[in-house]
Amino acid sequence: MTPAMPSQLFYGGDYNPEQWGREVWLEDMRLMREAGVNLVTLAVFSWATLEVADGVYEFGWLDEIIGLLHENGISVDLATATASPPAWLTIANPEVLPVNYQGTRLSHGGRQGYCISSPIYKAKSGQLAAKLAERYGKHPAIKMWHVNNEYGCHNPICYCDVSALAWREWLKKRYSNLEELNLAWGTNFWSQRYHSWDEVLPPRETPTGTYPNPSMTLDYRRFSNDQILDLYLNERDIIRGFDSVNPITTNFMSMKHTSVLDYWQWAKEVDFVATDHYLMADDERNYIDLAFQADLTRGFAGGKPWLLMEHSTSAVNWQERNIPKAQGEMLANSLSHVARGSNGAMFFQWRQSISGSEKFHSAMVPHTGEKSRIWHNVKELGAKLQELKALAGSETEIAEVAMIFDYQSWWALSQRNLPSTSISYPELAHDWYRALWELGLRVDFVAPGSSAAELSNYKVVLAPMLYLLNTDDEQALIDYSKAGGSLVVSYFTGISNEVDAVKLGGYGGSLVRDHLGVFVDEFAPVRLGEKVSLSNGMSGSEWSQFATTSSADELASYVDGLALGSTALAKSASGRDWYVGTRLDDASNQQLFASLAAELQLEQLGGKGVEVINRGGLQLSIDHNTNRVSWKANV
Repeated sequence: MTPAMPSQLFYGGDYNPEQWGREVWLEDMRLMREAGVNLVTLAVFSWATLEVADGVYEFGWLDEIIGLLHENGISVDLATATASPPAWLTIANPEVLPVNYQGTRLSHGGRQGYCISSPIYKAKSGQLAAKLAERYGKHPAIKMWHVNNEYGCHNPICYCDVSALAWREWLKKRYSNLEELNLAWGTNFWSQRYHSWDEVLPPRETPTGTYPNPSMTLDYRRFSNDQILDLYLNERDIIRGFDSVNPITTNFMSMKHTSVLDYWQWAKEVDFVATDHYLMADDERNYIDLAFQADLTRGFAGGKPWLLMEHSTSAVNWQERNIPKAQGEMLANSLSHVARGSNGAMFFQWRQSISGSEKFHSAMVPHTGEKSRIWHNVKELGAKLQELKALAGSETEIAEVAMIFDYQSWWALSQRNLPSTSISYPELAHDWYRALWELGLRVDFVAPGSSAAELSNYKVVLAPMLYLLNTDDEQALIDYSKAGGSLVVSYFTGISNEVDAVKLGGYGGSLVRDHLGVFVDEFAPVRLGEKVSLSNGMSGSEWSQFATTSSADELASYVDGLALGSTALAKSASGRDWYVGTRLDDASNQQLFASLAAELQLEQLGGKGVEVINRGGLQLSIDHNTNRVSWKANV
């Protein structure tokens, strides 16, 4: 049986006692008790202080702090400290360092400075994980294991010769022979055909004005994801050999523009899902992005409780302008995550650093100490979580709307030589989600490849820019619709199959052309800064196309632009499915989804800056206009 996350609401954050003297440790214990902290993450970046030279370990300080935390009733999420290799390792083995797209080997000194295919890094990180698991696997303070940290955040892809060797082995497993690979990648174009496996290199930088084969590049993203996952699995399985009781996880990065890993795949390999989330300060309604990412994380967890492993008490340190949170905003942020299924709220970090790159990143104990606004807010949140402790282990109520979120379509659409550089997979998904959020309509996220039976739990399924669509997944959507469900499908959906080869006979394949009854003949991207008007009064930008209806009913056409007179919005002959042929503005999206909600009789709770969510017998209300949070029994 897979070990489960303990059923309690956790409160605390990354704790880095090695940055402080022992006199501060005792003060930390007092403050943690005062704030209601019950869990800290230890040793995330401690490799250099745990293994001071190759094979020379110093665990005394870690023994002491774990014992001190346990005496004070504070549990430990113990990290394997492998997120950043120490200088002695990379100096002795410079081939451990990653190589970028341009072929430059990067230097030691940041973090995550390792090649994801390096057998030396894999062996050394595994040895450290084994030492930690052997020493602390049965310590009563340990409640969970935290492998590495934010995998892929700074080194998602390496282009070195070691990676090239691993890449070829990965390809041999994916494709039975070179002919199959050549067919999948369409290598007869530009004389790219391969006659030997040794000829296949990583998709490195090519001559100016050209780009590597897009099918090859897509596979390299898949390969890189698998290489990083293999590093996690290596440490996880080593730990499990010493500790069969405590759950093992790693922290995902649920942030708007983070697409380096396929978290649907990763979620199958962790004992419970954990994530980090940080607000983008330049987004005035960033609480909607927070909701999007929290709902997406719940999707990774299959609706089960998950854990917010990191967020910030106030400003971060890595944006152009690091804006602090308004009064009440930290509480609203934290409880929005809890309402959406998190078993608590954890922060980076406990005590604000005085040195290093993150010294101006906010923390639970700020530079100004106990007299600060932040410390008051930290104690307030601790008290609120105590009041809500009955929510631990409960699930958030299932939504009526599902959105398919596909990292691999995102990867494919992140390349060059597409019809427009303006099209953005995450932006369109957020557009639709934002409109639903403003209308008080909740959303569950589901994985690409979900069966018609799995989708049948929802009244409506959204497919924004599902660019890669294989035959089986396409048929699942069609079967869901034919069984009585409703689809909302956007432009640039179903364009290519899983190897990024374009489907012929009308863009969008059988889903758009045959099932929805819309024939898309040619793309007509909208020039930067321009808009297109629709015959129903709506407005769009970035995209239009020459399209007509066959069996569908046209709801609106373009009244200006290159695609004048072409179908912009349509509804299938069944009356249950919608096709959206442009990127509608916010007002038009709200108009579209309000009409859909009324027609499908979807439940609307909250709206206009207020979210209302049911979890564990409570109805939580979060007013982002005032940052006020309240709850009552859900009757």
